[in-house]
Amino acid sequence: MTYPPHAGAGQPPHEGRPAPWQPAGAPQAWGTPSFPAGPVPHHHHLPHGYGLPARPAVPVPYKDGTAAWLFWFFLGGFGAHHFYLGRTGWGVAYAVGFVLSWLTTVVLIGFLGLLAFVVLWVVDATRMSRRLQDCNARIHAVNRSLGLA
Repeated sequence: MTYPPHAGAGQPPHEGRPAPWQPAGAPQAWGTPSFPAGPVPHHHHLPHGYGLPARPAVPVPYKDGTAAWLFWFFLGGFGAHHFYLGRTGWGVAYAVGFVLSWLTTVVLIGFLGLLAFVVLWVVDATRMSRRLQDCNARIHAVNRSLGLA
């Protein structure tokens, strides 16, 4: 099924007549910009407060030790405790490695990966308190730099 061509098919839009964003009395040729070339005059400043990022109203919250330990215990294989403590790279590595280890258990090699994750899970338990302190120290530094600590 073919459709009849619409009016102006094959021609640039708005040829010979002003485009909707142009003033009615100023038709321009196709391809000619309708804005002035050159630097913007200084009187075109944004109103006060625009263009600057807003300062947070509340300080960044500290990480809770109980939540970190629960993430480690129940979702440690997926790296949830690393994500929670801001160690995103390690969290992604744990999640991908854990899933790949489970998928390769079909050919028995995945059990080696799961054994490695059990060892890493225990090592993470020995380092959890220090990592939590480091994370909260970084948060305190951010809050202090924003004048909120």
